[in-house]
Amino acid sequence: MEAMGRVAAGELANAFCFIGAGGHHAGRNFFGGYCCFNDVVIALRQARRTGRLCRVAILDTDAHHADGTRDLVAADPEVLHVCVCDSDSASADGTKLDVGAPDPWSLDGPPDEAYLALVRQAFPARADRFRPDLIVWYFGFDTHRGDYGDLGLTLAAYLGIADVMLETAGRVCGGKLLVVLGGGSRTDLATRLIPPIIAKLARLADRQPTGIG
Repeated sequence: MEAMGRVAAGELANAFCFIGAGGHHAGRNFFGGYCCFNDVVIALRQARRTGRLCRVAILDTDAHHADGTRDLVAADPEVLHVCVCDSDSASADGTKLDVGAPDPWSLDGPPDEAYLALVRQAFPARADRFRPDLIVWYFGFDTHRGDYGDLGLTLAAYLGIADVMLETAGRVCGGKLLVVLGGGSRTDLATRLIPPIIAKLARLADRQPTGIG
C-alpha cells in the first residue's frame, strides 16, 4: 500500500514490491495458491480512498490465471486487467482481457521472443487508450524454464517485459510503475532474475527527481 501510494503521489518514480507470496488468487470470498490477501487490489482501494489515483492498468505475467484479481475488479471499469495465462477471453468493454500464453513445445523459435511479442501485442496499445494514472506489472518468474509454471522463459523475456512496461508507463502515466513479485519457487532463479529488474527501475529513477523504493 505504501509503495503504490507513494508512486501515485509522485514521491517515488517507481517501485518493486518484494513480497513473499503473491495475491492474485485471492478473491472476494476465496483464496488459493498461497494467496490469502489480494495485495494489488487492497493497495488500489487504499490509494483511491486517499484520492491519489483512480484508473489503474495491470499486466499479470504469472504463469497462472489471476482469478482472484479478476473477481475483485470484474465490475470496475476503472481497472484495465490484462492476464497472460492459459485462456483467451475479453470483456464487452475491453478492460478485462485473458491472453493465452504461447506453448513452448509447439514453437518454431525461442519462447522468450514469442512471449514478449504477445505482451507487446496485448498491453501497450490498450494502456495508451485507457490512460491509467498508474501501471502495475504483476511479475511471476514461475514461467521460467525449470520452475513450476515452466513456459521455457529466461531472463531475456523478463528484461524485455520490463522495458515494455517502463516505456508504456513513461508514455501514458508519467512513468508511474509498480512491479509486484508474483509466483516463483526457486531461490536460485529469484537471486538471478530479480536484481536486474530492480536495476532497470533504478536506472530510470536516477534520471528523474523522485527516486525509487
